[in-house]
Parts: sequence; C-alpha cells; structure tokens
Amino acid sequence: MKLSALRVALRIARRDALKAKGRSALVIAMVALPVLGVTGADIVHQSGSLTPAERVERLMGGADALVSAHRPGRSVEQAPFAEDGVLVLPEARTDPASAPAAAGAASSAEQLGGLLPAASVLLPATSGPEVSASTREGLFTTSTAEADLTDPVWSGRLDLVEGRAPAARNEAAVTRAFLDEAGLKLGDSTTVKGLEQTPFLLTGVVEHPGELKKVELVARPGQVISPLAAAAAAAPDAPGGPVAGGRDEAVRTESWLVRLPAGAGLDWTAVQKLNRYGFTVTSRAVALDPPPTSAVPYNVNKWVSPESDNRTVILVTVIGMALLEVTLLAGPAFAVGARRSRRQLALVGAAGGHRGHVRAIVLGGGLVLGLAGAALGVALGTGLVAALRPWLEGAGGSRFGHFAIAPLDLLAIAAVGVLTALAAAVLPAVQAARRDVVAGLTGRDTVATPSRLLPVLGLLLVGAGAAVALYGAGTYQSGTMPVVGGLNKRALSVLAGAATAEVGILFFTPMLIALFGRFAGRLPLGPRLALRDSARHRGRTAPAVAAVMAAVAGAVAVGVYSTGTEAQERASYRPTAPLGAVVLDAPAAPGSPETVRLRRAVEQALPNLGARADVQDVTYVFCDNCSSTVQAKGTGARAEFGGARSRVLSGDTTVLHSLFGVRDRAAEEALAAGRAVVFDPAYLNGGRATLTMQGAAGGPVQPGQVPGTEKIEVPVEAVLVENPDAARYGAVLMGPEAVRRAGLTARPNGSVWRPDVAPDRKAQQRAEAAVAQLAPHAQLAVERGYQSKDDMNTLALGGFAVVVVLGAAAVATGLAAADSRNDRATLAAVGAPPRMNRIQAGLQCTLIAGIGAVLGTVSGFVPALGLLRSHTAGQLGAPAVPFAAPWGLLVLITVVLPVVAGLGAAAFSRGRLPLARRAG
Repeated sequence: MKLSALRVALRIARRDALKAKGRSALVIAMVALPVLGVTGADIVHQSGSLTPAERVERLMGGADALVSAHRPGRSVEQAPFAEDGVLVLPEARTDPASAPAAAGAASSAEQLGGLLPAASVLLPATSGPEVSASTREGLFTTSTAEADLTDPVWSGRLDLVEGRAPAARNEAAVTRAFLDEAGLKLGDSTTVKGLEQTPFLLTGVVEHPGELKKVELVARPGQVISPLAAAAAAAPDAPGGPVAGGRDEAVRTESWLVRLPAGAGLDWTAVQKLNRYGFTVTSRAVALDPPPTSAVPYNVNKWVSPESDNRTVILVTVIGMALLEVTLLAGPAFAVGARRSRRQLALVGAAGGHRGHVRAIVLGGGLVLGLAGAALGVALGTGLVAALRPWLEGAGGSRFGHFAIAPLDLLAIAAVGVLTALAAAVLPAVQAARRDVVAGLTGRDTVATPSRLLPVLGLLLVGAGAAVALYGAGTYQSGTMPVVGGLNKRALSVLAGAATAEVGILFFTPMLIALFGRFAGRLPLGPRLALRDSARHRGRTAPAVAAVMAAVAGAVAVGVYSTGTEAQERASYRPTAPLGAVVLDAPAAPGSPETVRLRRAVEQALPNLGARADVQDVTYVFCDNCSSTVQAKGTGARAEFGGARSRVLSGDTTVLHSLFGVRDRAAEEALAAGRAVVFDPAYLNGGRATLTMQGAAGGPVQPGQVPGTEKIEVPVEAVLVENPDAARYGAVLMGPEAVRRAGLTARPNGSVWRPDVAPDRKAQQRAEAAVAQLAPHAQLAVERGYQSKDDMNTLALGGFAVVVVLGAAAVATGLAAADSRNDRATLAAVGAPPRMNRIQAGLQCTLIAGIGAVLGTVSGFVPALGLLRSHTAGQLGAPAVPFAAPWGLLVLITVVLPVVAGLGAAAFSRGRLPLARRAG
C-alpha cells in the first residue's frame, strides 16, 4: 500500500473516531486503564529501587561503613552490600599477617578496632530487644534502639522528622507508629517494663526511611540495651521479666557505624580481610565503586531460593494473561465500529478500493485510538503517582529514593498499549475486508461457512500450550540466567503455554457458535431467532465470547491455584490439641508457685473450662544437665520419627480425656496398672511399644565419666486403643508408674482444658494478658483448627470477571439489537408480541455469557495447573499441591452470571420498535 493511501486511511479512521465519540471513549479507556496501571507500577518500582548512593545513606547515614559481627570465630563471604547475601564458610580463614592485631581481644568491638585503620571511631548500631512499654491503655510490644540523634552521622539512617532530639538520659524519640499504637503524643512519658524506675519523656518523632511502619523507641546510648540485659541477667526466669517475646541478647548481632580517619578507606581487599574474622562490611567506597563480579567469591556460591523464582513465574503469568485479556476485551468495541461503518467501508470498495484499503482503515482506527489511549494512560499514571506519592510511601512502608521516570520504560509501555489496540482491531479488520460490497451497501451480511481447519488448529494449540506450561512449571534450576527482559526459561514457558492454550480455545469459538445455530430449528420462535442471529453474525459474537473467556480464564486460574494451595496447607496443618481445647504452654516444676498462679489466672479469665489435664514430656536423664527426648519407634508407612506423631507423653486419665479425646475403659485401666497406651498400631509390636532415646547406656553417668551417645531402645507393655485423631497429638501415653518402671523422667510441659464451648477471641485475649503479666515466657492458645486466609486476589479477579462478563455480553447484545433492528421491526409488523424482542435479546446475552464462561473455565485450568506445579518446583520433599476447584466461583461464573446477564438484557431491551423502510 502506498504512503498516500495509508494517510487517507488514517484520516478516515481519525474522522470516524471523532464522529463516534462514545465508542472511541470506550476503546481509549480500555487501552488507557492497563497502560495507566503499568505506568504507575513502573514509576513506583523505579522510584523505590534505590541507587547505590541512596542505599548507602539508608544503611549507614553519614558513616563510612556499617560493620556487623555476623559469625565471630568463622569466616564469611558476602556481596558488596552485605544485606544482599552472606555465606558462612565451614572453616575460619584468618589472615596470619592480621592475627596479632586481633589477638587477645576481649570483645568483637575490640577485635574490630584492631583490624580497622588507627583512629577509627565505632558507633554502636545494634538493635535492642523487643520490650513491653506503657501506653495510654496498658502495655504493648515495641522494638528498641539507641542513637545519639544530635550526631549528624545518623541522618539518612534514622531521621528526626518532628520535635527535638533526646538530650537527657531519661528522654527518648519514637516512631510515628509507636505514637499511633500507644495513643501517646510528644511530651508524654512511657515506661519500659524492667526499667520502671526510669520513665522516658518523648521528645521527638523519628523514622526509618525504609521502614516507615516500624514501632520503635530510640533512647540515648547506654540507656536501654545494657540496663535491660542487666535486669534480665539478675532475674532470668522471674515472672514478669522485662523481655516480652523479644530476641535473646546472646543471639542478637552486634553492629557498628564506622567513621574512618581522614584519608583512610575500606576497599574490597579490606572488606575481605574483615570477612575472614566473621565480620560483614558494607563500605561506602565499595558500594559506590563495586569490584568486578569475578572478584566476589559470594557470587559463585550463592543460591537462588525456589520460592522467589515461583513468585516470578506466577507474577509473569498473571501479567501476560492480563495483556491478552485487554486485547480480547477491546475486540468487541472495534467490531462495533466496523459493523456500524460497513456502509462507508463498502463505499470504499465500490469506489475502487481493494481489501487492503478496508483493512487499513479499520487498523488505522486501532492505531489512532491506541495512540490516544496509550498517551492518556502514561500521562495519568505519571500524574497520579506524583500526586499520591506520600500515600504510596506510607502504604508501602518505605520512602522513595527519588521520583524516577524511565523514558524507555514508558515508551515501551505505550508501545504495548498501541500494539494491544492494533491486535484487537485485526479480527474486525479482516472480517470487514471480506464483507461483500453489495451486502454492505444494502445493510445485509453474508453468512460465512465456519472453517474446518480452525478447530483442528485450536486443538493442537491447546495441547501444545498445556504441555509447554506444565513442562516449564516443573523445571527448576538455581541461578537460571534470564532470557528476555530478565525472565528465565521457566517463567517464559508458563506464560507462553498459558497464552497459547487460551488462543487455541479461542479458535473453537466460531465452530461452537455455528453448532449452536444448527439446533435452533427445534426451539420455539424466540430462542430460534436468537441462536440463528448469533450464528449468522459470528463476527460480532465471537469477539464478545472471547472477551468473556479471557476474563473468566484469569479468575479461574488464580481461583484454582489459591484453592489448591489452601488445600495443601489445610492437609499439612498439625493441630496441637483437639478442636476448642485451651492449651497453656508453661514448662516449670509441677507444684511451683508460678505454675499454680498461671493455672489459676487462666481458670479465672476463662470460666467453665472443665477438668485440667497436666501434660508431661517423657525424657531420659543420664547425667546432670544431660537428657534426651524419648520417641516411639514405629513400623509401616504411617510411622514417623521425630515428629508430633511419635511423641511420648505422660499423664493421668484427664490427659487421656482432654488432650487425646479418648474415653475408653481399657485405656484407663492400663494407665492405672502401669502400662502404656498406644493410639496407632504402627507403634505396637507384640503387645509392647518400643521407646528410643539417645544417651549413655547402663544407667546414670558417674562423676568424671564422659557421657555416651548410644541409641537406646526400651520396650514397655502397652495397650492399643486405635484412634487416628488421638494419634495426631502423640504416639504413646504413659502413667507416672510406667515412666518410673522404665527408668525415665517426666518433665512438665503445660496444661490442657477441654471446655464444651471454645472461648471467643476477646476472652482469649484477656486470658493471654493475664498470663503475660505473670510469666512472659508462657504461652496460651486456643486450638481453632486451620484458619483459611482471605484471598483478595481471587476475590478481585472474581469481581473483575463479573464486570467483564456482564459488560461484554451487554455490548454484544446491544450490537445485535442494532444490527437486527429491521428484522425485529418486521416481526412487530406481522404481529409478534413485544416480549419477543426481549426474549431474543435475553437469550442472545445468555448464550454469549454462557459460552464464554464455559470456555474461560476450561482455558483457565491450563495456567492453573502450571502455577500449581510451579508452587513446589525446586523444593525437595515438598508435597504436591492438590487440584481443588473453587466450586463456588465456578458456579457463580458459569451458571449464575449468564442467567443474570440474560435477565438484565431482557429487562432493559425495548419491546416495541417503530417501523422503518428497508433498503433494497
């Protein structure tokens, strides 16, 4: 086609777009919305992706390096940014030349000082423990830290955004999340549990630029961490100790901000020297000028998590299916335009234009509207992110490094939007070019015979797509190199397979519509007219069916995946007690005052609990501070070792009733007679249960003797009470007498109550608060079984599918009503009642929505199976994800929605039409 003809085609397309403003706005909105979303996501991603200089500022503020004692006494390998990955080596690789400088150091700080350049300044940056702090209503848990905020070295790592920096020892700054949760304001005071004698006056609000939602109290150096450690050391087991669920002081990694003397620096060689002593280092000089990849040993040995790769596969598949969906959704709108312009297009043919000119005009409409929609989407996406930046940062919990606009990214996004519009216009363009000129001038359409090759091709595409998706989902290789756009072969295989299968099913659509038309002769007048009209005008019906299919396929794919993963999690869930049981986990001496107080507090907070069962673990004690857990030895496929099912517990009949849920006279008599009770026949052999343990054989270890580590087996008399439900909580229950006879020891584990009705969550919270006040190390729980998670993805896609099904069916029905206006007027003229028009419109809408929903359900299973298989790829020993269909969603989409769409179309269709003179 000549350039001049192309210009004319584009001019005609532009005038048609301006003439049909409503249809043009619809297409522009369809293109602009996904472009807007992807543009916003790209700008947010680029703005949140920090440059090396921005990362350095957030990690170390104004310091020269951030050093952590990652594994003292061992050697490590790290990435240039230590937070990107650290690998602990099996042996230390200290440098003999540097050993004298670090020798004799009493602490990690002294050792580090001996390895750094002279006159280096170390500023402690270790995070403090989580503590209970006072609020307006009571207590809550918060993180702690220490920093001298008057020193500018902290700026960028910890910023003061309101108030003033703490200056006195009893002053502190807190984060905004702390104030919101505590109900406090600047000028109020808060007390840290364990340091009640020193309330802290809140003088300022600070924020971590990368953790805006962090709840933290920041005191001056030496005012929180050391006093809390001293308090914990003075009374480590005292009820109500200072640390409430925090990290142990011994396992918290020490960190320092390092300020180097003038002229000194930490290059990559110096970083590797510190790595040999177990220190990780993020150096400003190295971060801004990183070494080549070949000089970083960590890059050779690092491992890519399969979970991270799985998330990439899922994300890519969903995004790719969404782009295909947009292409199909815009198709009906272009079909509407082509059919309404059929007389104009026919005039082009009558004036000497060939089919290429007609195709160019329709495709020109796609190009014009695609350009407008892409430009609008990019502009709106950029403006919305700029306007909503504070809200986006707050919702994401992190400040942008800078407002980043990547021109190449935005051009690529706009190009995808334009290509999407062009792809949506291809089928209407081909159909318009094939339309007979005379039929177009007279307003009639010719009925095309369905292609016999197209369904065969569709079947082949479905098989090939399913095979590619399943093969790609099941393959996993750590560290697979990207192929296109940062995506590896696995992600591209799942995406390509899912899209191919969906296109293959799309090729079935014309044949199915024509097949439905063959059954029209057996139906009453209204349904017969509806089916024949849909089959005759497959050019307008097929795009609408495809739009419904695309939306339903995405909803079904994510719905099946979410249902399958939830079924896997439900099957792997292991309850700690029977449903509704109240469990107090508080290991202590049986008659200790603390235990008595805890049990009384629970029973006062939760009345009507019933009988209490005190559970004990059976252990083998073979020397002072030497013991091992006793397990049951089983045989057969159901037996396991080292898990909950092989536990050996001790208790009386109340444990049998409350924990195991067994009320059996033989079991009660066996416990009283000093015999064990076994709940799974896999752990019973010849009337005996075999107990296994690790330790010294032949009795207690004598003073000076080295304890052994032999595997010991002790048979005990047992009675079988087969109960699969009880076997989930333990394999063997022994009475006190049976434990004594076996030479073992019973150690208290906690208590269990089995109330008739499980306490509600408010009552549970009150009981947990009462327990926490007496003993922070104790835990109270109510066994409520597996709790399903709210799946917002399935809900959102289901809602989107509902909108698309109704919208696409309504568009196609409206087009059918416009095309068949003369036919319906003729029916009215020969005496057809008004309800005939409504019946015809309703049945056409139901047919479109029903076929699209069924095809979408079938095509959605292909990416769903690929996603399910990718869920466990690369995870050794992971159980397969079961295939579980979301029946509620499927019934809603395939049955309820088509009926609702049909009823709506019938209700809103015009029953009476004015008579019109027919052309020709």
